[in-house]
Amino acid sequence: MFDPPPPTPMPTPTRSQLRRAVCVALVLAQLTACTTWRPVSRTPDPQYGPTHIAHARVWLRNGSHLPLREVTVGADSVIGYGEDSHERQARPAADVASIDRLQVSAGRSALVVISAAAAITALAAASLASTASNVFSR
Repeated sequence: MFDPPPPTPMPTPTRSQLRRAVCVALVLAQLTACTTWRPVSRTPDPQYGPTHIAHARVWLRNGSHLPLREVTVGADSVIGYGEDSHERQARPAADVASIDRLQVSAGRSALVVISAAAAITALAAASLASTASNVFSR
């Protein structure tokens, strides 16, 4: 007497995998896009004293680099704590080729927000189109 409505189709693995890939890409982009490494002066201004940096990459003259946190750049040395070992490390300024500081990148952050909004809009449009086609095909 009364026919039950047809079951709604399950999402195809391709669509599910696409959604998952987009979500993973958005998360990875957000983790890396908001900051960037920028060079800083190795010689602190004597008027202000040593330079303090929260996170830095110290490039040595031999080509290696040290990822450090809580870095103090003085006139004769660079001192900080190892990212992995958490041990205090000091290097003479003569051994240091350059220092990079981790800073917020406004341009990259804006790009991530715009990309995320575009991806969400595209997924919503695809979902609405799929729902509309299922409703009108009955």
